[in-house]
Amino acid sequence: MTVAAITFAYSLRRRRSPPLPPGPRGLPIVGNILDLRTTNSWLNFAKLGEDWGEISSLTVLGQTMIIVNSLKIAEDLLETRGANFSDRPEMPMAGELGGFDNVLILSQCGDRVKQERKLFHQLFGSSTSIITHFGSLLTSEVQKFLQNILDKPENALNQIWRLTGAITLRIVYGYHIVPEPEQDGFLEMFNRVTVNFSRTAAPGAFLVNIIPALRYWPEWLPGGGFHTIAKECSKQLHRTVDTSFEYVKEQIATGTVEPSFTANLLEGFHDEYLIKWTAVTIRGEAETTAAQITAFFLAMSLYPKVQAAAQKEIDTVVGKDRLPDISDRERLPYMNALCKEVLRYYVAVPTGIFELVGVPHRARGDFIYERGEEAPPMFIPEALCGHRKYLENDS
Repeated sequence: MTVAAITFAYSLRRRRSPPLPPGPRGLPIVGNILDLRTTNSWLNFAKLGEDWGEISSLTVLGQTMIIVNSLKIAEDLLETRGANFSDRPEMPMAGELGGFDNVLILSQCGDRVKQERKLFHQLFGSSTSIITHFGSLLTSEVQKFLQNILDKPENALNQIWRLTGAITLRIVYGYHIVPEPEQDGFLEMFNRVTVNFSRTAAPGAFLVNIIPALRYWPEWLPGGGFHTIAKECSKQLHRTVDTSFEYVKEQIATGTVEPSFTANLLEGFHDEYLIKWTAVTIRGEAETTAAQITAFFLAMSLYPKVQAAAQKEIDTVVGKDRLPDISDRERLPYMNALCKEVLRYYVAVPTGIFELVGVPHRARGDFIYERGEEAPPMFIPEALCGHRKYLENDS
């Protein structure tokens, strides 16, 4: 009788609510589990957009996923109405089991998230203040990068990742990587953490992320091997976080510390736990920057006339006897516009190199999405696992 009452209440709720966004028909109980891919998930989401429109849905074991294939709708939901979608879904493999639940990207909206954002703003502020604080650092690392590109142009992709790693490690920890990145154990630790996060958070890769109750499945039973993987990832993550944090503390103790995010916080902020995990979150942004720089190289290869125009402006304004630096930025309008266009056209979504994954957003409560008179309202349920992918240019 109780089950019947719950079923009736659920069906009544669904009848009173507008329909979910359209999507493929699922199987009994498991729903659309066969429609998920463990690799190249963005291709699957793109295909859903082609088949079902700019906003669609999947249901897997009772959990609804909303897939957005429109920039306009993504901005409307995640920016204009962002307060409704500020949470993250439960992902035990990456979070509780893999250790990444302490990282901002998997944190639920609350006091801790507000504290971390406050620390970011306190030390970084606007893009102008970032340039003021780290301008010489950026110039130094970029000059090394360009020399490395001249010496080994065939190794450009690795050099790009080395550049972003070098910059973020200096900003966050005051650490200088060795000339050859393959020999730098510090950088390699963070690279492993990046790969581990991508592995454990990839959509559909681990069933425990879809059925959270499986976290209690014994490791020694068939199918429990995910526990072993998660333990290895968690161990590597905590080793990296502790090693990098202790490095800064040792530098402070010996009087050889270089100004950095972590060192500055340790001077006036005493929550070491929060400092450690905030710092590692910033380091994770290196991958997005690497993707954007890679996109710039690709664009210049595809459009040589644009490259020639940019080079002409640099030669005219800066000359040919030195490299441009940040102080030249305001006098290079074409280059500024070019960089913005690359960022607009080649959107750096976190599902590219090394299969980096983007963490979905979750609704904080049931939400009726009113889209105006031209389209009927849609029901977005609480605890959705919404994934966004910017595929079209909505202007």
